[in-house]
Amino acid sequence: MRSRPVCLALAVCFVACRKDPPPPPADAPVSTTPPRPIASPTPSPTQTTTPAPTIAASAPPLAADAGIAGCTRVAGPTPLAVAGPVALASRLGAVDVVALQGGAPAVLATVPLAGSVAVKLASAAPSGRAASPPCAVAGTFAFCTNPAGELRRFKQLPDQRYESDNFIARPRSGSPVAATLVGERPVVAFLRDRTTSEGQTTEAYLVADDGTELRLSDDGAGATSIALVTRGPSAVAVYVDARRAMTPVHARTVTLSPKPALGKDAVLFIAGGAETHTRAELGVRASGLAFALVPIARDVAFGLGVGKIEGEPRTDAPVTWSDYPNGLDPAPIAATAGGEHVYVARVRPAAAAFGSPRVLEVGTVDDGTFAPLGVVPTRGSPTDVAIASDHASGFVLAYTDGAGGAVERWACGAKSR
Repeated sequence: MRSRPVCLALAVCFVACRKDPPPPPADAPVSTTPPRPIASPTPSPTQTTTPAPTIAASAPPLAADAGIAGCTRVAGPTPLAVAGPVALASRLGAVDVVALQGGAPAVLATVPLAGSVAVKLASAAPSGRAASPPCAVAGTFAFCTNPAGELRRFKQLPDQRYESDNFIARPRSGSPVAATLVGERPVVAFLRDRTTSEGQTTEAYLVADDGTELRLSDDGAGATSIALVTRGPSAVAVYVDARRAMTPVHARTVTLSPKPALGKDAVLFIAGGAETHTRAELGVRASGLAFALVPIARDVAFGLGVGKIEGEPRTDAPVTWSDYPNGLDPAPIAATAGGEHVYVARVRPAAAAFGSPRVLEVGTVDDGTFAPLGVVPTRGSPTDVAIASDHASGFVLAYTDGAGGAVERWACGAKSR
């Protein structure tokens, strides 16, 4: 009987460690102490053709130096007219920041990757907050869910505006959408509810540009999150089947030759119980080496699971973990595709203490292990995050913090000096 108080204490500690901290106030200061020596950014003027949103007076100023080792911030941070989730659309020589408003995509800003480093804001950018989930962008196409619950395809015009050109499906309300190119052809993946003999379940589906629809999630498996990325002449899809006790992370290839086809479904790894907002992300190097990234519980800890995908996805793939100081839900994460490095941007607690401020950390997973580079200074707690490769050695980063939306560009390695 003497052991009961000890067991009770351990149980209380376990629950306290697993409890997700509530979001800190918008004016909560974020530590900008870098984990390594840092590089000073090169100041550059920001060209604006639209008034920038007012920055809250209570928000602490950005640090003069950035905290990412080996990288320099060469453009921004530039305030965006919209806060909330955005997509980054790579095109020749630039990256567009795309937000969803009123069921349609709108370009908020353009980040040049050569020549002038100033971020150019759209002349007629919308205002307010971007809708969620954000659009999924594949080349010159964007896939967005409108207020009527329709998933529609949009084509970008020469003046950067988008026009709707196709109805795709009616996905599950509020569920994420993923899109990529297979060759020059766009494909989109989404979630849909389906009633079976065992009750209602959510499954993942894929639609190609010819209208062919395939069920992406395997027989007997559900899907609560989906990610899709180009890899050479094909693509890789990852989906999470969130459960209370355990969460399988699946992967398979997608090909178009010319009809869409799916490779064998593989369970890369099995994590612990998932939370409501558990999301998967994919990163891929120019060499074709890909990584499935899932911030999720494991054992009695919470961390970023990194599953390596070499060639055809296989069951029980190599997986590494990078633990967070505490649990977090949602745990925003984004990764680059197609560059020399796979850069990962993640939001995590600054410390293990309950209610600790959140920080925006950038690292790499080039060899399958998350290697932190440092913390990006923000004005208050960061939430939504997106990142895109510059197809050289740097990246473009967009996020929302206590002052609203922002975008910036970083050069790393030799180009940062």
